[in-house]
Amino acid sequence: MDQLHLFKTLIAAIDGGSLSAAAKARGISQPAASQQITLLESQLRKELLFRTSRGVLPTEAGRLVYQSAKTIIEQLNILEEDLGNLDNSLSGKLRITAPLAIGQKLVAPIVFDMQAKYPDLDITLKLNDLLMDLVKDRFDLAIRVGSLGKSEGVARKIGDLDLVLVSSPDFINTHGRPQTPADLAGLQMIRYREDTTKNLELIRQGSNYSAEVATSFIFDNTDVILNALYRGIGFTKFPRVLVRDQIVQGALEELLPDYQLPSKPVYLLYPSRQSLSRRAQVFIDQLLCIMAHTDGIIPARGNKWRAA
Repeated sequence: MDQLHLFKTLIAAIDGGSLSAAAKARGISQPAASQQITLLESQLRKELLFRTSRGVLPTEAGRLVYQSAKTIIEQLNILEEDLGNLDNSLSGKLRITAPLAIGQKLVAPIVFDMQAKYPDLDITLKLNDLLMDLVKDRFDLAIRVGSLGKSEGVARKIGDLDLVLVSSPDFINTHGRPQTPADLAGLQMIRYREDTTKNLELIRQGSNYSAEVATSFIFDNTDVILNALYRGIGFTKFPRVLVRDQIVQGALEELLPDYQLPSKPVYLLYPSRQSLSRRAQVFIDQLLCIMAHTDGIIPARGNKWRAA
């Protein structure tokens, strides 16, 4: 039997945790799955799985074969895709996850454009402010802002978000417009859940300032924070790219415009360097191009991009 098929059965067994799960995933009977694992062990002269009453676990040799087999299969899939895309078309599945607000602003338009340009693509975009597990949830790409989380994979910094302090004009007219960082202490701040610092750090003309602020509201959704701003219950720290239009239109007002806040890093994650398909590369190129030409985003040094 083709060893590639044996590798796929081993991967399915380890991923599923049992021979029955492997059989279901491979569309064969459980005895057939067991026979394939036994055949592979015979060929490699190593025990690959511990069989228990609760399922199977990889041996040390099994883990090594599992990782190598996944890389081989990924490379074969990419080769097949590249051969099939010599006519400049794209097809196949692409799974992406990103934070809600940034995903709506930057990622979704790229997905719409790619879907229109390459109708044979099957793109899944999961927008969630919770950090999805890149490997476990089988995503090809993940965009992370601020925190990388604990997902396995390769991380690449692709830029920084310029942050600004904003509030509604009504809030400032009622409570007073701050002239210095110290003036922020008398105003209520709305915080995003991951921001736990009690002080705001600001920079002006090379000098650092630390402003103690009072927090009465903590939300875990950017849309809720924007609604809170419009209702005039406080001010907040927000990525400029997400409130640029509201500032221009006068719906929100930037506070202390002569001061700068430390920027927030943006990362791109993928399972491994060997697993990047051409469709993923096309998406990355478009993302880097858009980030390089969007006000409020500072592209990472060394990033190269090309229009897809």
